[in-house]
Amino acid sequence: MSTMGTIGSITRFVRQETADSTPCTHGGRIAESGCKGVLDFSANLNPMGAPEVGTAAKSAERIEEEIGRYPDNRYLRLRGAFADFVERYIYPSSPKYSKKVTAENIIPANGSSEMIRLFAETVVRRGDRVIIPAPTFDEYAFQCQLFGATVQYCDYSQILELTSTELSDASAVFLCNPNNPTGDLVSRSDVMRLADRCSDHETFLFVDEAFIELADPAQSIAHAVLGSDFVLVLRSLTKVFAVPGLRIGFGIASRELAELLNRARLVWNVGAPAEITGMRLMDASMKSDYLERSIDLIRKEREYLTKGLIDRGLTPLKSNINFILVDITDVGMDSHELTQELLEHGVLVRDCTSFKNLGAGYVRVAVRTREENQMLLRAVDAVVGVRWR
Repeated sequence: MSTMGTIGSITRFVRQETADSTPCTHGGRIAESGCKGVLDFSANLNPMGAPEVGTAAKSAERIEEEIGRYPDNRYLRLRGAFADFVERYIYPSSPKYSKKVTAENIIPANGSSEMIRLFAETVVRRGDRVIIPAPTFDEYAFQCQLFGATVQYCDYSQILELTSTELSDASAVFLCNPNNPTGDLVSRSDVMRLADRCSDHETFLFVDEAFIELADPAQSIAHAVLGSDFVLVLRSLTKVFAVPGLRIGFGIASRELAELLNRARLVWNVGAPAEITGMRLMDASMKSDYLERSIDLIRKEREYLTKGLIDRGLTPLKSNINFILVDITDVGMDSHELTQELLEHGVLVRDCTSFKNLGAGYVRVAVRTREENQMLLRAVDAVVGVRWR
């Protein structure tokens, strides 16, 4: 006789945090929309697309060779490539951090979400308090709550003003920089001051820099890990190279913290296709002006799209990255209604209701190519009309 039933019937046999959890909402859910030929403005990817990495035949031959055996779980080549990539686009070393990021500082991950989970399960203990600004990426809170933490939210604009008592009472502080979904970019000097304060209180600071290569790599605090065991920096190739299906990212930490995280991570967590392709993407970008051209394109198209949205009666917030948070309170419909209406016109945007401190008055749109941005604006025309131009 089958014992299968509803989830509710087995919740007393599992961790309470799991039973009480609600999965996060994310962008990039084209498959779930059920629509074909939809332009996805809900996923924040580099509009340049991936750089050329050589012939497809050569890549396929190498991948075919590698998938016939287990990866080297040390990932020495991959970790070295990550370290080189960080050093290529980093703020020049200061006297305080005369050393460089090396493979020993790197933790490979199957996408940034796995790195967030790994950090939470390694650092967070049941009953801990973590501080998370809002609005921001929901996975920080979700993953910490799964391991029994209590989340203390603060307004994103106040994250640099945390008191010494707040810091000493927390096990970890999270900062997304540039921030998703607002597009804010906190300066390197300000984040470094926060990192120093967290380290003084022996509180971990988790800095998510998944978008920083597309904004201003000079604002990275990656070198801070060389002077503190309490700082972890997250990077992702997904956004930088527009390869969301590849699932590859990495953490940067002190040698001691990196060793602990590498010890705890799942064995063989990065497969051969992701490892080989990721290394080639980074190598190709470092041998060209790919990231410089990407930043220029994003800046140009962000300005174009911002003006177009303003002309149509919407209120885009200032952004430093390849997406824009848009206040839609003046268009006569909420975020769910606007998202559904735009979807019927072939465009998917991010309904921001799920972000704490936002609600149904906001959507987020990616910055894409000129032709695609024009298609978004035409869809907005069809749905809300042109208020002024």
